[in-house]
Amino acid sequence: MREAEGIGLAAPQVGISLQIAVVDLRKVEKRPSTMELMGKPVDWRVHMPLFFCNPVLSLTRRREDEEEGCLSFPGLLGPVRRSLRVQMDYLDLEGRPLSLTAGGLLARALQHEVDHLMGTLFIDRMTPEARRTLNPALEEILQKQSAGK
Repeated sequence: MREAEGIGLAAPQVGISLQIAVVDLRKVEKRPSTMELMGKPVDWRVHMPLFFCNPVLSLTRRREDEEEGCLSFPGLLGPVRRSLRVQMDYLDLEGRPLSLTAGGLLARALQHEVDHLMGTLFIDRMTPEARRTLNPALEEILQKQSAGK
């Protein structure tokens, strides 16, 4: 994740069938985030990297489209509609139940990683028109993967 300059990674992306993921936004400066932990505002930087197990997300109705990428699709970017704020109940690495509310990039990253845990890719969230524009790049990625096997 760090070598590829990613901000998140879910266990299924590396072949591990567990409901665990990590998000680390410390190197992102231009896209703000907010975080409340157990109902209290906190400095999200203090909680990075954020590991979470068995997450359950609650989404808000306010959404926006923004460019998104994924370590599973190197170099591929496209617009994805996501909730602006989320609440996530989860277990930390010690098995303690926690609840956080996130906004900004953190909210988007959490949604992206939880999608991975549910078997959903960011391209699955794109409009058919947006995804069609990526078809040539997707075909190239598939060819590279097939050649590497």
